[in-house]
Amino acid sequence: MSLGETIRECRKKAGLSQEQLAEKLNVSRQAITKWETDKGIPDVANLIAISDEFSLSLDELINGNATVKRKIIADSSAKKWHILVIVYLLAIVAYIAYFAVAHRILMIGFLIATLFMLFYELRIFIKERIYRQKDNNVKRE
Repeated sequence: MSLGETIRECRKKAGLSQEQLAEKLNVSRQAITKWETDKGIPDVANLIAISDEFSLSLDELINGNATVKRKIIADSSAKKWHILVIVYLLAIVAYIAYFAVAHRILMIGFLIATLFMLFYELRIFIKERIYRQKDNNVKRE
């Protein structure tokens, strides 16, 4: 049985509509549709939320589905890259600041592009942290 079939079957057994499940998981109804039709795969946080909602172990949920396992591995390595990119961009900003102070050369275009990328990466990183914090608060209640 595919992951989508498992999600659909569990949702129907629980007597939930796609909209109701979407509200419980804090996602869109379209996301539920994608997952149930195997056109999309939930990220790790949503897999955990699904397993909690239906009282399934993660193993029961993803057992035998190599695509889901590859996505989990890719997601975890992608998070590490966000931190690395943030550190790299901070180093570039420091390098630009050094040139501005020591050599009186201000690379404004390069600085703007770097700051844009840095804020974009920080936004992703912070959004992920907030989501995890909300998820932990919900589990405590």
